[in-house]
Amino acid sequence: MNTDLENVKQAKESFNSILDNKKYAGIIKDDKHLSLLLDLLNKSQYNKILDIGTGTGYLAFPLAEQFPTASICGIDIAEIIVEKNNATVKEKVIHDLSFEVFDGLTYPFSNEYVDLIVTRYAFHHFQDVVNAVQQMNRILVKGGKVLISDPMRNEKDNDGIIDNFMRVKKDGHIQFYSSNELDELFISNGFTKEKQIITNMKFPFAKQVEYINLYDQTTDKEKLLYDITNDNGIIWIEHIDVGNTIFTKQ
Repeated sequence: MNTDLENVKQAKESFNSILDNKKYAGIIKDDKHLSLLLDLLNKSQYNKILDIGTGTGYLAFPLAEQFPTASICGIDIAEIIVEKNNATVKEKVIHDLSFEVFDGLTYPFSNEYVDLIVTRYAFHHFQDVVNAVQQMNRILVKGGKVLISDPMRNEKDNDGIIDNFMRVKKDGHIQFYSSNELDELFISNGFTKEKQIITNMKFPFAKQVEYINLYDQTTDKEKLLYDITNDNGIIWIEHIDVGNTIFTKQ
């Protein structure tokens, strides 16, 4: 099987089982961060908004409230959560908000279809980021914007220590990108960088021997990059920068 398809399958199986899990929802829930993202977008008006890797619609539902005249679509590979999101839309009678399943590789929209693309905590799962960014360029109108909100690899993390920890979860994690890598990726594919605000997050890894072994193999210098600690067998990433970046299509 194609490696990209294998990763998508792995991610789909994982997120179909955890996206509606209250413990997982608690980890990714951050009202202060959500407010920041909404504020970043509040200076413009949009007709069509696409939320890639929407998950539970954590960003899509507030966007529907903030931009009631916009048509908003959230896409995700996890069929179960998409079905639940659409049930919520129907129950709450939310107009111009819908959720669709996609294959994780191709965005099923025509050229110059949307004027805003958002994605929160999903970019590190994208299989082929060059192709993904080129597709974003294709479906965006000229002057359209992309908001990428995703954890970033420390510029000094040359060996991808953070990615080694993330891949243990087997949820289709590909890699985190440094701020410079993200800029180069978008700028070389027809975008300009408009704004970036750095926030931070921390999260635990459950008591598993794989995490403990990785922790023991990680040097003190590498641990300092993210303030990685061992709390009675629970490995914590105490500090990781999150890039909240807006790019504009030229």
